[in-house]
Amino acid sequence: MNITIKFFSSLMEYLPDTADGNAIELTVSDTQTPNQLLERYKVPREEAQMMMCNGVFLPVEARSQPLREGDVLSIWPTIQGG
Repeated sequence: MNITIKFFSSLMEYLPDTADGNAIELTVSDTQTPNQLLERYKVPREEAQMMMCNGVFLPVEARSQPLREGDVLSIWPTIQGG
């Protein structure tokens, strides 16, 4: 199945050179989960603070559920300020 993953801010460094800006289109198995994608791109889970799937917030407990055809997974890092 085909999905799109988007990394924002400092997480963009984990994208491969083939990415188009901050996004990459992937063909993955129908059992692929957001957590597995983090592992695939070596993004530490604690750095992936906020996730949205198709514009809807994805809580931590839902990140081990399989994605679906055409999903767009957006991932933001922890925001630090002072």
